[in-house]
Formats: sequence, structure tokens, C-alpha cells
Amino acid sequence: MSLNQVSEAKIILHFDVHKPVELMELTLAFGSFARQYKKFLSEKSKSEGKKVYDSDVKLFITKIENNCILTELSGATEILGTLFSLMDYSNIFIDFVRNVDGAISYFRSLVKKEKIDSSEIPYSKRQCEDLANFLDVVSGAEGNLGIKVSEFNKKTGEEELKVKFTYKSDEAFEAKKGALIALNLLDYKGAADYENVLMYFFQTNTDESKAEGKTDEKAIIKSISLKELPVYFISALDRERIYSLKANPTLNPFKACYRVDVNVETNRKDAPLFYRVLRLHEIIPENEDSSES
Repeated sequence: MSLNQVSEAKIILHFDVHKPVELMELTLAFGSFARQYKKFLSEKSKSEGKKVYDSDVKLFITKIENNCILTELSGATEILGTLFSLMDYSNIFIDFVRNVDGAISYFRSLVKKEKIDSSEIPYSKRQCEDLANFLDVVSGAEGNLGIKVSEFNKKTGEEELKVKFTYKSDEAFEAKKGALIALNLLDYKGAADYENVLMYFFQTNTDESKAEGKTDEKAIIKSISLKELPVYFISALDRERIYSLKANPTLNPFKACYRVDVNVETNRKDAPLFYRVLRLHEIIPENEDSSES
């Protein structure tokens, strides 16, 4: 692949962060961006009655500049030239970047909503995760994220700006948070083994509950098993609710029951091993009629 075989139109990503960036974090950002471009172009091709193979949809890094992470991404004209004219590349990139901007705006708006219906989220779990990974480089530091589409004259090198979007780090953080909220809500759509069952803590601590890995927290769900079992909370929002309860000196997590939807992992003999709480519906304090929702 030579530079003559890449498009004159380019997507330019500007991660304006003046701090060291972990290689894996940057790799995830580029990989997530490329995966969503592949999905976008595949769907566009399908809608126009064309067929493109995933292996044919690629973005190539043609330039990286110092002082900040400034990267040019080009498409491969030798591959897509059979499907789209060279003039189409600018329009494809513009439509894709606008699509990314629309997703960022949507996920920022989720943070401000009190109630969100998971059935109305227009994105898949993969799209939510990819956007969160893409924004991660900027969302945790002071700086900006710039996304633009430009077309460069191969003879003069002159740049013609087509479209440009810029996001401050706090805006990127807000969109990332919204994407993670949506991801957690979409997790709820998965079927639970048991719905609306009452759970009690048998053992906990002052740390935040976990979604995976080693945990010291154990719970009892009498309608499933009388044995105390390790418990995990899949939703970050639910983990925050439990953590807030623990941090409140006037409340006791052992003097409450929890109405949950839960999956039960079992061993080869079908004996329960641990609980995965998909959704925490309600925290019911002991001897009180009121509940936290």
C-alpha cells in the first residue's frame, strides 16, 4: 500500500492532551474508531445495494505529529474504488464524522435524564463500549478532542476543510459517562435467571462492590439457596447505589433487603456458585415502608 493508493480526503483526529498516554488506551481508541467506521461503511453499502467485506474496510494512519497526538486517517482507494468514486470519500468521511458527533451529543444528553428506557437507546452495546473507549484518552485529562475531515490537493498539499468538531475534556467525560450508562442499561435487557427476588447481604465491607474478579461480598437469596454466595453487581449505577448506602453512617447495609434481577452461575452439578445482579430495583430498609428507587 503506497501513499498514492490512499484517499485525498482524510479524517484528522487531534487528541490534545499534554500528558503521557498509555499505549493500550490509545490502541483501544483507534481500534474502536476504526471498528465503528467499518460498521458505518458496511451499513451504508448495504443500504445502497452494494456489498463490502469487513476485511476490505480499513483506515490507514498516514501521518502522526509531535507535541500532541495528531493523526491523519485515510481510506484505501484501491479497495473501495470499485464501490464508491473517489469523490465519494469526502462525503463518506463527512457522514461518518457527523455520525460520531451525533453519538457524542446523544450520550451527553443521557447524563441529564432522570429516567432512561433501554428500549429507546438507538445504539448497540458494542457501539456504546467503542465510543467510551474512543473518548477515554481525553476524558480523564485537561485537553480537547478534535475531529475533522479535510481534502488535500496531492500537487500543492493545500488543505480544504470539510467539517470539524471539537470537544473539551469535560464534554468528552460527559459523553463517555452517558455511553457507560447506556451500556449498563442494555445489560439489563439480557434475560435474568430470577427476577424480583429479595437478596440480603451476609458479608460486605466499605469498598465499592465489584462486577468481576475476586470479591469478599456475599449474599443470601432464600428463594434460590440458603447458602451465602459471592455476589457481583454488573451495573456501575447499582454499584454506586450500594456504595452510597455503605457510606451513609445512618444506614446499615445488613439491615436492608434488595429487590433484584439476578443470574446464578452454577458448577457442573448445578449447585449455585455465585450471583450476578443484573439490576437492583429497590433497596428496602428494615422495618420501613419507604424505599430507595
